[in-house]
Amino acid sequence: MSQSDGTKTLKYIEDTPKDHGQLVKAAVRGVSRAIASAKEARLYITCAKGPEIVREHPNGKIEVIGRLNNSPATIGQDTKLILD
Repeated sequence: MSQSDGTKTLKYIEDTPKDHGQLVKAAVRGVSRAIASAKEARLYITCAKGPEIVREHPNGKIEVIGRLNNSPATIGQDTKLILD
């Protein structure tokens, strides 16, 4: 439900398809901040690149640590997702 100050609860946003873009923006912002924080701390980042699971080290080295088997979709950088 929308609150009296104009803000919306998470449940309201989840239940209102026209507001799903707000969830996507929040997720992208959170992931971007987490990646920046990990890089600043000189930690590695693990992510999916296509069908592979990779670990990107602070020095730029990329190590394949697994594969996504039977994945229904290929995951690409800057892929736009639609929430149903």
